[in-house]
Amino acid sequence: MLCLDRETGALLWTGEPGGIISAPVAVAENSVYIATNKFADDGSEVGGSLRAVDKSTGLTVWVKDYPRPLSSPLEQGAGRIYAGSADGSFYALEAKNGEVVWKVETQDVVRGCALVTDRAIYFGSDDGAIRSVELERGQLIWKYQTSGKVVGQPALDEHAVYFGSADGYVYSVDILTGKLRWRSRTGAAVEASPVIAGDRVLVASFDNFVYALARSTGDRIWKRRLENRITSAPIVEGDASLVAPLHGDYVAVFLNADGRRVNLYQLDKDFEIVADPIFIRGTLVLATSKGIVVATATRPKDAQTRAIKK
Repeated sequence: MLCLDRETGALLWTGEPGGIISAPVAVAENSVYIATNKFADDGSEVGGSLRAVDKSTGLTVWVKDYPRPLSSPLEQGAGRIYAGSADGSFYALEAKNGEVVWKVETQDVVRGCALVTDRAIYFGSDDGAIRSVELERGQLIWKYQTSGKVVGQPALDEHAVYFGSADGYVYSVDILTGKLRWRSRTGAAVEASPVIAGDRVLVASFDNFVYALARSTGDRIWKRRLENRITSAPIVEGDASLVAPLHGDYVAVFLNADGRRVNLYQLDKDFEIVADPIFIRGTLVLATSKGIVVATATRPKDAQTRAIKK
C-alpha cells in the first residue's frame, strides 16, 4: 500500500497489507481500510482480512480475519464499512474493529459496488440481482432480478435507481418498490456505473460505446464509440464528461449535450490505463501500466470546452 502526495507525487508512506489486496480501499477521516486474500504456503486460499491503517502514517490500527475474502469495493459511512464477500453475502462491519453487524445472503459472489444513502443501501451481485436493504439491520426492502451479473455502483435520483447488467441492459427501477420503470439495450455487458447528468443518464458498455439515455424514458439520445473496452464510469465535469477506456492510452472528453468529442488527453507511448480514473478538484489521476500519471484540467478564458494538461 502506497500513499503519495497528490501535488508532487512524493512518497509519504508505505504499508504492508498482509496479503494480496482483493478490493478497492475505503478512505475515512482518519483511517484507510484494506481488504486482502490470505493464502497458505501451498497457494490455497485460507480466508480474507480487513485491515485499518492510520491515514497519516500507514501504521496498522487493527486487523480482522474472515472465512472468505471481501470481494467488492469497500464503502464506509456512519461508523460502518459495507462490503460484499466471496461467500455470497453482503456485510455491514464495525469501522472501529471489523466486527460483523449484519449480513445479507445472495446466491453468488458479491462484487458489486454498493451505494450507501440515508434511506437505504443498494448493491448488485453476480446472481444478477440488485437489492435495496435498510441500514440498521440489513433487512431486505426489495430485490430486482436481471439475467446478468450486476457489478457497477447504482446511481439514483428522487424517483429511481439506475444500474447496468451483464445482460447488456441499463435499468431504471422505482426507488421505493423496485418495480421496473424502463430498460434500454446496449450491445454488450454493462459493468460501469451509470452517471446522472441533468435530464440524462450516461453509461459505458463493453461494446466500446458511451450512451446518453433520457432519464425519464431510457430513450437513446446519442452514443459514441471509443477504441477500447470501457469498464469505468464517465466522469462528469460541468458540461462535459471524461471517459478513460481500459488498456487505452488516452482520455476522451465529450459534451454531455450531443456527445461531440471536444478534447483528447494522450498518454506517452506504451502507457496503458489499468484502473478506474479519479478526478478530484481539477486533478485527473490515472493508474497506468508504468505507474501513476497525474494531469490538471484547465479551461482557457475564451474556450467553451475543458482541456487537460500534463
